Amino acid sequence: MVTTTLRARLGGVWALLHPGPSLLTVAAYVLCAIVAAAGRPNPMRLGVTTLGLVCMQFAISALNDYCDRETDRRNAKKRKPLVLGLVSPAAALGITAVLSLAMFALFAPYGWGAVGLAGTFLALGFAYDLGIKSTPISGVMHGLAFPTLPLLAWDVFAHLRGELFWVLPIGMALGIGLHLADALPDAEADAAAGAHGLTQALGRAALPVCWGAFAVAAVIVAGLAATHPRPTRLPALIVLEALALALVATALITFGRHTTEAARWRQNFLLLVGAALATVVAWFTVIA
Repeated sequence: MVTTTLRARLGGVWALLHPGPSLLTVAAYVLCAIVAAAGRPNPMRLGVTTLGLVCMQFAISALNDYCDRETDRRNAKKRKPLVLGLVSPAAALGITAVLSLAMFALFAPYGWGAVGLAGTFLALGFAYDLGIKSTPISGVMHGLAFPTLPLLAWDVFAHLRGELFWVLPIGMALGIGLHLADALPDAEADAAAGAHGLTQALGRAALPVCWGAFAVAAVIVAGLAATHPRPTRLPALIVLEALALALVATALITFGRHTTEAARWRQNFLLLVGAALATVVAWFTVIA
């Protein structure tokens, strides 16, 4: 019985950390690090900073469940560790604090720039957890956080240079677009529950703004390519840009053709994620 309880509690801690989305963000950082280091990152540096990213993401996830515990308790569908009593609120806060300190310790050997950028991402994540996610600037927080990962990777594995900062408007557009694409399927239910996020603030304009954000990101990458031409990479860039815009256009044209609402939103989301990936690879093609 004791073993079963311990196993359940350990499983609860693991669920508290939201391993799926957390490790996906870590994988994005690793990809950026590999590109920044021209395919040959220092193994020790990569290992230490990747562990730092894991601590950062897990800290944000733990605080998220702590902040949402009362809302989750009122929703019978939410089987969260704090609601089930597998993790106490105090333990969730303790985990958040320990992981945050560990993150700073792991990035400290790589300079103030790395510490500052990692701290910025952590602060944005905490601000989102503490209430920003239920306001109209929720999508903006995603847009601010997205560019931090590549800037952090280049600071640690190479050096920051001017064209890298084009990632700020690109990341803002993609962050807002992905936030809307993810939130739109539940927009009505969230509004009924009292949510006042970006989707609710935009109302009927939310879907066009979502599509437009992905198109804007692709256009900004094209602008970067025009100001920093790399003739040998032009064919690949054209293909990637065309793919990104074609996927956005397909999402727009085919929206509403599915018989079920769930299928409609699922296709929209998948097409736009594909557009985002094509845009990111196009950006890598220009700056790598």
